[in-house]
Amino acid sequence: MPAERIPVRLTWTADHLAPAPDERVLEIGGGRGVAAALVCSRLTTGHYVGIDRSPLAVDAAVARNAGHVARGAARFEQLALEDADPAALGRFDAVFAVNVNLFWTRPARRELEVVRGVLTDGGRLWLTYESPTPAGAPRLAAALTERLDAAGFTSRTVVDEGPRATLLGMDCRP
Repeated sequence: MPAERIPVRLTWTADHLAPAPDERVLEIGGGRGVAAALVCSRLTTGHYVGIDRSPLAVDAAVARNAGHVARGAARFEQLALEDADPAALGRFDAVFAVNVNLFWTRPARRELEVVRGVLTDGGRLWLTYESPTPAGAPRLAAALTERLDAAGFTSRTVVDEGPRATLLGMDCRP
């Protein structure tokens, strides 16, 4: 059986997020748990929480990461970010999302309030987007920067032009 091919955008995100072994990490829109496995493999005493709207995605993520769940390093919840209670979610050193469009398609005020509410002092938000063309990345970065600035986040843009797609990362701090 051939090894599973992990999308470059996910390994790129895990490398840029670079969680310390003891960090608490929240993923927004974690889907089937592929990025969760990459992040959890870096955690020793840290903890990962993945939220997604889809019950099917959450079930798949739990199955994919059964070992991490069993050792208490990971938890998955069916939850939309806008419905989250920051106090119930807990505090996180890092929050990340990959190709979650709500941050650039609309102001996402409520969602960014939740993110701010769960981040520890010095915590960070990392957003990754995959643009099929290099020309799309600057427009996407501009829209994200505008929305993040309006919500009181500072951001630094990271762009990587690969052979198949351009990866855009936003390293954000409240």
